[in-house]
Amino acid sequence: MTPVHIGTSGWVYPHWRERFYPRELPQARWLEFFARQFATVEVNNTFYRLPPAAVFEAWRERTPEGFVFAVKASRYITHLLRLREPRRPLEVFLARAAHLGPKLGPVLFQLPPRFPIDLERLDGFLRAVPRGVRPVMEFRDPSWHVPRVFDLLDRRGCAYCIMVAPALKCELVVTARRLYLRFHAPGGARPAFGRRRLRPWARRIGELMREADEGWVYFNNDMEGAAIEDARILRSLLGL
Repeated sequence: MTPVHIGTSGWVYPHWRERFYPRELPQARWLEFFARQFATVEVNNTFYRLPPAAVFEAWRERTPEGFVFAVKASRYITHLLRLREPRRPLEVFLARAAHLGPKLGPVLFQLPPRFPIDLERLDGFLRAVPRGVRPVMEFRDPSWHVPRVFDLLDRRGCAYCIMVAPALKCELVVTARRLYLRFHAPGGARPAFGRRRLRPWARRIGELMREADEGWVYFNNDMEGAAIEDARILRSLLGL
């Protein structure tokens, strides 16, 4: 099986101190510590605010060779413009992200919950994404999870984001030969999925990777350090 990159959505969570980061380790050195434990991370704060180029450069310099950042695109593109007139906003965002150099991985575009299917707009947006970028679309409105959307994503070289959470629709689909999977929350009182729930997911991922050339899996259930625990468990189940 092609190796699957497994990490967490973000690394700066104060409640991870002592659960994951040593108590005495300054927060300014958390990224270096994280990058010794995992080979990838999904950056979420770029959704809310676009960091200066120097921040992306610092992330690149502070992580080892082979480390990869998946970057969540600005909500200005997805939530305010809703994919309209995308060329200039994409240029601005991607010009900053490009400072990650070879450590820039997939770029995630998360659409808002009440944004129903619009194939024409999606097609226009994907046509505006420059070559060399690995786009991923996360749809929160149920109307998008249909074969004609998957076909369009595949034709335009865009990955479909599989979401795992009780309130989110989940389709086990791979497009553009790129598996992208986000674990948001398991449901119930405990924030972690745990080995029992992740064992069948490890089997599913193995099956889905038969259709993919690369795989990316991120845990967004940060409470109580659950994402760290689950990422380690899944990595073990997949023999990585």
